[in-house]
Amino acid sequence: MKYQRLHIRVPASGDAILLQKGAVKVEASVINVSVGGLCITAPSHLIGQHEYKIQVITQSHGKIDFSGVPVYQTFESIGIKITSIEIEQLKTIYQMVGSFQLTDDFIKYIDERDIIHDWLVDETGEDIAITFETEKEKDT
Repeated sequence: MKYQRLHIRVPASGDAILLQKGAVKVEASVINVSVGGLCITAPSHLIGQHEYKIQVITQSHGKIDFSGVPVYQTFESIGIKITSIEIEQLKTIYQMVGSFQLTDDFIKYIDERDIIHDWLVDETGEDIAITFETEKEKDT
């Protein structure tokens, strides 16, 4: 089965802190972000599949707080899906993604990551069929 993201992820920088029951469990760097989640650098140990309170601190957009669960962990990174977020915090993530999409680096990013396929899915992640119709020219 081919996996496609529902939301486009864009590169981001900043610090991420995962808290569980008020205690810091992981301190990491942000790799990329989307309105559905984020990717951070992996710690030297495996983290549990629990819901965490997450704080992301960026220089350009300030602090973003939400709850999330890890969906994968490799030696290099951890993918986290947002499970709960306030609307103002979500708007900040939309701004981060939108700001990057207005840069020249975005075109390079599309090409390097082959992310155009990520956009051709519906809200459930299913492929969208796109067809173009043309009208035949009438003989006069």
